[in-house]
Amino acid sequence: MRILQLIAPSGYPQDQDAVARAVDYFTQHGWLVRGHSAALRHFQRFAGTDTERLAELNALTQLAQEGHKPELVMALRGGYGMSRLLDGIDFEALAQADLRFMGHSDFTAFSLAYYAKVGKPSYLGPMACFDFGSEQPSTFMEHHFWCLLDEGQDLIEVQAAQPQTFETEGVLWGGNLTMVNQLVGTPYLPKVTGGILFLEDINEHPYRIERNLYQLRDAGILEQQSAVILGQFNGFKLYDNDHGYDYNEMVAHMRSRCRVPILTDLSFGHVRDKVTLPVGQKAKLCVAGEAGYRLEVRAI
Repeated sequence: MRILQLIAPSGYPQDQDAVARAVDYFTQHGWLVRGHSAALRHFQRFAGTDTERLAELNALTQLAQEGHKPELVMALRGGYGMSRLLDGIDFEALAQADLRFMGHSDFTAFSLAYYAKVGKPSYLGPMACFDFGSEQPSTFMEHHFWCLLDEGQDLIEVQAAQPQTFETEGVLWGGNLTMVNQLVGTPYLPKVTGGILFLEDINEHPYRIERNLYQLRDAGILEQQSAVILGQFNGFKLYDNDHGYDYNEMVAHMRSRCRVPILTDLSFGHVRDKVTLPVGQKAKLCVAGEAGYRLEVRAI
């Protein structure tokens, strides 16, 4: 029987019904779900104290040693909290246990640190509460999730027009823009050249997105990539004094100031319809201008 291990390294689940629905979802798909008691921990805005959440992560190595190795370790939700744990995570032991992790948002910090410290890939994709715990999970999300897990590969097609035509292959990496920026200058950000960098965020005005992209450009990170793919940036509110400055204007400006191709409209981020992306794995990108682009990914 396939085993799903749930963890809560960041915020605490505010909807216990969503946790129950997520457990039911995987149970109905023939999986044994463990770790859902983590949903009951609660300290301030976090799913338990730093000590509790760190212990949960490091204890995952014991599961493999005891013959209960899960096929997938999935975060219940994001929020904030992973940054507090990075310097205490035993990445070497987790790498030896050869576990596959999945999450997004705040979990970006773990995925990038895991790759930077020990070279191990992980998934940025759906999480238990928001995605599988929805009253009606997205069929788009389900399709791409199961394609990667069960078929070992996925073809992601985006039909939005792009200004370039080219093909490239490189390490796929990235995640939440705020979290990526936080890791700049730390040992937890991978040093990737020629990669395909994907980014998303929520509740960030376009000028804040632009400012963060400038940080990555001026730190020399953007220009070392073969392509940058922007996912979904939703939840922000424009101001009266923007006077026409919006997300599309921000993208046009950054394209004029960067040599690296910047693509848009990837279905990834804080949205229902999201793809599953393997961080640290080679991916192939085929960009066809007005016809959009294709991203070919393979499972971990």
